[in-house]
Parts: sequence; structure tokens; C-alpha cells
Amino acid sequence: MPKVLTGAEAAALGVSVLHERMDNGELRFRLRFADGSSYIRTEAARGSGWQNSHLHRAVRELSVLQSGAMLVAEEREGALELRLLRAGDFYLCPLHVPHNSYLFPGAVAHTVKFGQDLPASDWVACPHLDPICRALDPDELLKTL
Repeated sequence: MPKVLTGAEAAALGVSVLHERMDNGELRFRLRFADGSSYIRTEAARGSGWQNSHLHRAVRELSVLQSGAMLVAEEREGALELRLLRAGDFYLCPLHVPHNSYLFPGAVAHTVKFGQDLPASDWVACPHLDPICRALDPDELLKTL
């Protein structure tokens, strides 16, 4: 029979949790590991909106959409590429590519961050992409993509 580990036992093994309500209202439930990998469940709020644009140099980021819809914006060679994900779809973020995402109300996404020799932090802000994303009409894109 499996033994349930206490929070202290998990911490001794390099596992921690961090749960937050983000500035945009999203709920994030994180399970983090000493090697830099993590699992995050994100639940969209009514007015979640766009996240903050960023890129990763070492961390691989896989997002799986459980319910609802999610827009992903990538900046490639100076051009914006958009994708619409629906329940059951997934997105593997390429390294060194500025990106942002928009969760529609009711969406639930699961993100796995993984890789080898991960740094303590691998989130590089790309603020030049934020006004471009925020100028988009997500509801219109939901109809056309």
C-alpha cells in the first residue's frame, strides 16, 4: 500500500509547492522540483487576459489544454505567429522564441517545465511583445483561427 508523504518529507526530497493568484486573476498551482522541473495547473479567471511575454533559454515548456481555449503568440523573425488551442491540444514552446498566451474564461491548462541542467530561473522578459499581443482581439481570433 502506498504511503502518503507529508509536506516535510516531500521538501526533504527537493519537492515544493507554490500556489498563487496572478495579477491577471489566473490561479496557478505549482509543484516544483530541485532539478528545476515543475508542473503547473493554470485556471483562467473571467478577465485573465494576456500573460507577460517571455522566452526560455534552457527550460522546455509543454502546455496541454484540458478545457476551454488558449491563444499562443510567438515572435519569429520579427513576425507574429498565432495559434489557437482547444481542449486536448498541446503546445511545445521552442527555446529562444518570445511567446505569450491568452487563456479564455473557463480554460484550464497544464504546463510541464523540463530539461537538463536547468538554471534556478529561466524566464527572460520580452516586453516589446506585450503591446502587440494586447492590441489583438481574442474573441475575433477565436472565430477566425
